Amino acid sequence: MTRKGITPLVGTALLVLIAISAVTSAAVFLRDTTQNVKDSVNDRISQQERQENSGIDIEYAYNNSAGNVSLVVRNTGRYSLSVEEDNSKLWNLYVDGKPTAFRYAEGSTTQKLVDPGESVTIQSRVNFPDAGEFIDLSVSGTYGVESTIICDETVRDGQC
Repeated sequence: MTRKGITPLVGTALLVLIAISAVTSAAVFLRDTTQNVKDSVNDRISQQERQENSGIDIEYAYNNSAGNVSLVVRNTGRYSLSVEEDNSKLWNLYVDGKPTAFRYAEGSTTQKLVDPGESVTIQSRVNFPDAGEFIDLSVSGTYGVESTIICDETVRDGQC
């Protein structure tokens, strides 16, 4: 009787090759998965750190030459803050809680960033308050930064 089949040596070699390829496939899968998880965790930590170490402060608001309110906003955090991206504003101005149109003063956003310690001037289209009136101005930016100032009749030299 003639036997047809795989010799024990060939069978063992095939089993070893199959085991090696299974282990290699599992190792590649696990390495990629753990790298993705690690990157995701690092991104979240970095985002949280940026939020905790970013800040802005409205130093003052003033009556500009057009009779409108302009604000000088300083970056008080440890990171540069983007104010514009792809010609789209990343900061918002609110007057009495309502979004309001504004523009950055010429030269204020040539780099589209406000570095730590530097400031940017925001020019609104809101009339500067007359005596007896007041307005609540708030600026919010990237990483959840926000600052508020109230202009009222007690302003001196057109500043509040």
